[in-house]
Amino acid sequence: MNTEAQKSSILVVDDDPTNLKLVNEILKGDYKVFLAPSGERALVFLETRIPDLILLDLEMPGMNGYDVIKKLKQTPAWKDIPVIFLTGQEGRDKEQEALDLGAVDYVLKPITVGILRSRVALHIELAQYRKSLESMVDERTTQLRRTQDTILDILASMTSFRDNETGAHIKRTTIYAQMLLEKLRKSGHADYQIEQAYADSIVKAAKLHDIGKVAVPDNILLKPARLSEAEFEMIKQHTVFGALIIDNAMEELGDTSDFLSVAREIIISHHEKWDGRGYPNQLAGKDIPISGRIMAIADVYDALISHRPYKPSYTHDVAVKTILQDAGTHFDPTLVELTKDEIMQFDAIARQHIDEKYTEWS
Repeated sequence: MNTEAQKSSILVVDDDPTNLKLVNEILKGDYKVFLAPSGERALVFLETRIPDLILLDLEMPGMNGYDVIKKLKQTPAWKDIPVIFLTGQEGRDKEQEALDLGAVDYVLKPITVGILRSRVALHIELAQYRKSLESMVDERTTQLRRTQDTILDILASMTSFRDNETGAHIKRTTIYAQMLLEKLRKSGHADYQIEQAYADSIVKAAKLHDIGKVAVPDNILLKPARLSEAEFEMIKQHTVFGALIIDNAMEELGDTSDFLSVAREIIISHHEKWDGRGYPNQLAGKDIPISGRIMAIADVYDALISHRPYKPSYTHDVAVKTILQDAGTHFDPTLVELTKDEIMQFDAIARQHIDEKYTEWS
């Protein structure tokens, strides 16, 4: 026998006090039973408590059973509560109408004790099984998401292990991109309506923007001096190499998910320039995906403030001034204008996530 705290709860809705008393006597030993003498009172009850099952009379004055279940199915918090109709009306048409409205079962009056108990027990068990299954799916989905995020972090760190850039660079640029996205979403600008799912994919994929550098030879990638023209042409190919890595992954996995598509977008386009003089495809203006335009600002800012063996670090003010001056040539001018305040706050992120290799920040 379940304890009172463990008992499933049932709301019985019927305008006949005799029926309410009867159903209560039949079920109260095994369930927590709540009684409502009308459809209106049932909805008031549901505002404060969600039962595991509803037994609902069809024919009631005022709001009848059909009206109640329509309201239940229109309300997100109530739509999944299983409903068993109770009625004295016979006929397949009535039964089918109740089921079409979303009832899980149909019990005729006068109520038979054994039938009521068996139907209630069956649907309580089914509801508990459904909840358990949903919980298992949610748990597995959470575990899968954590695994994917871990693999993503590992892939992102591959670049920092081989490059003069650092893991902190990846962290900083990801946060910069997130700041820009949040401002764009709040701006309400007609040309920058970004759905939350797309924004989330951009933030995750930002970590992979330079993954193609794993295919660049060490003597070029790690060269402690300025690159020759030929060497720079090879470095530029990291955008193509990175896109190929994603293409191969999508083909191998048979995966055309939004996340991998966005990752490819960022990888291949974050060095394109608004005026068409970027690489690898010389895209211009709005032909450059918004993800690439956002990543361009984040990446260039961080490159400017970062010390490298072949260049000094520039101050935050110089980096911001460069981005503002290059709006319309290197960067999307409207994007820069809409997010100018956020760009001016990048220094707080840079101070918080300092390079592991270079502890000084100017």
